[in-house]
Amino acid sequence: MLATEGLQPPLTPSERNIVESYGGWTNFMLSYTLKSWKDEDVEEALQILHGLG
Repeated sequence: MLATEGLQPPLTPSERNIVESYGGWTNFMLSYTLKSWKDEDVEEALQILHGLG
């Protein structure tokens, strides 16, 4: 497990399923060229995730 996986915010079960389909939180964020250690990128990733859910 990558250290950045610990930066994943709390997710609903359906959101977690979407993230897991990308291979985890880090891969989900990287697929949208976002950085998991930047708060504004995490917010953008959550908005994307809500749009997918």
